[in-house]
Amino acid sequence: MSHKVSVVVKSYNHAPYVHQTIQSVLDQSFQDFEIVVTDDGSTDGTPEIVRQFRDERIKLEVLPRNNGISIAMNSVLARASGEYIAILNSDDYALPGRLEKQVNFLESRPDISALFGLPLAVDEDGNKNKPFNDFQRPLSFRDFNRATWLNSFFFRGNCLCAPTAMIRRSVYADVGSYDPRLTNLQDFDMWIRILKSGHNMFLLPDQFTAFRIRNGNKNMSAPRPDSLLRDMFELAQILKQYCSMEPRLIFEVFAGEVARAGIDTSIRPEFLVADMALSVGSPAYDLFALQLLFDKGETVDDFHRLSNLAGSLDIFGALALRDCKAKLSKKAGWFAFR
Repeated sequence: MSHKVSVVVKSYNHAPYVHQTIQSVLDQSFQDFEIVVTDDGSTDGTPEIVRQFRDERIKLEVLPRNNGISIAMNSVLARASGEYIAILNSDDYALPGRLEKQVNFLESRPDISALFGLPLAVDEDGNKNKPFNDFQRPLSFRDFNRATWLNSFFFRGNCLCAPTAMIRRSVYADVGSYDPRLTNLQDFDMWIRILKSGHNMFLLPDQFTAFRIRNGNKNMSAPRPDSLLRDMFELAQILKQYCSMEPRLIFEVFAGEVARAGIDTSIRPEFLVADMALSVGSPAYDLFALQLLFDKGETVDDFHRLSNLAGSLDIFGALALRDCKAKLSKKAGWFAFR
């Protein structure tokens, strides 16, 4: 039997939370759904908790080892059959009315491919908390055109909470699966690919999902050292999506910046993207821009510019490391002299 909505849940070592996750879906006012769970090799008994539910709409798959968040997501999507895909993490839970509101909206707006809402940030015990990301940012957008989303994504990063998303299953058939090489920014990469492929997104100012902020920075999106380092590397890779966009869309995305800076509109689209990246002043953006200029340069002027930029942008912190070593060496010599 096919259902209107597939609630897709990827789980990994969330035994304290997954019961509430599943129950929050079963308690929804809208009941034409299936719950498709892929457990990514949990070692804490998470699958056993899911198996306690006897509802035949719950479909559990347990992977024999941990494969990572993107592979688990692709696995759960491959088994989903609903017209709409509602994303939910196994340490979060759906708020009352979520599915009904989102289905009603998408049924009335066939032009919208992906619908998002706001998260209610909660702590381990379900008390209100402060989110990591600025999920309120889209509420200040002048519109939800593709160019508006893509401009904000380029300069300010992700502002959409994946566990609030409901996406037409046909969209995934169009844009493909999540990139298994990405650990932190796989959702962000998917949003850009959805827009790049011609689909429209919308955000409602409704709280659809309780997004749990774990103690000890255990969320993958928490500002831990490993997450911050991965973010920078993955961002430099994801920005490449802008280079493969249609030139018309690239100029539309950066139309405001082009006008304000008086940039010649005859500039090659990929060089415009590089210029926009260089204006941010971030090592990840600088690395992306230098690689783009290296790959796309054709003339002597292009090569001179690349050489000058590569000699002035310390994207690897080489000068800071040199200065640090020099200070340490000087300090060590001072102590030895004494």
